Amino acid sequence: MSKTLKIVKASVGSYTDKDGKTKHRYRTIGSIIETKTGEMLVLDLMPFKDWDGRAFLNDPEESYKGLPKDDDIDF
Repeated sequence: MSKTLKIVKASVGSYTDKDGKTKHRYRTIGSIIETKTGEMLVLDLMPFKDWDGRAFLNDPEESYKGLPKDDDIDF
C-alpha cells in the first residue's frame, strides 16, 4: 500500500470577500505518494481554465480515525 506524502493543490479561481479583498479558491488536484520504486505524482484532475501551471505541495491533513474504543474512554 502506498503512503501519501503530499497533497497537490492549485488555485482554480478567485472571489471577493465581504471586506472587498480578492481571495483565491484552491482545489486538490492530486497527491504525491511513496511507492516501491520512489515518489510518484498522481493527478486526479487538471484545472486548465486560467491555470498557470503552478501548484502547492501541502502536508496531508489528519484523517478521521473514527470514534474511540471503549477502553480509550476515561470514566
